[in-house]
Amino acid sequence: MDRTQLTLIAAAALLFALILGWTLRWVYELLNPPPPPEPKADSEWAEYARSCEAQRDEAIARQSEIERELGGKLAQAQAELSATMDGLRDARASVRELEAELESLKAGQAG
Repeated sequence: MDRTQLTLIAAAALLFALILGWTLRWVYELLNPPPPPEPKADSEWAEYARSCEAQRDEAIARQSEIERELGGKLAQAQAELSATMDGLRDARASVRELEAELESLKAGQAG
């Protein structure tokens, strides 16, 4: 065996070792995926989102409270309107009766 053959055999062995090492590394990475990244700590944006959600919840609570108040006021106003309309109806009936009585009195004096 001369020097050239020995050099070729050593180069082929090194090339084979390189290819075998690369293949084994590839198989190892396939079998062992990397661990998931660590969860990040809450940032300013997460705190801002939480404060916005809290403000939204407060606004919704205030809105429902106002709706209840206005619903009660509306019911009260409708009841007052109904009572006023009944009173106006009674007053008109009284006016009609008085006008009829006045007409009858005028007719009795004229005749």
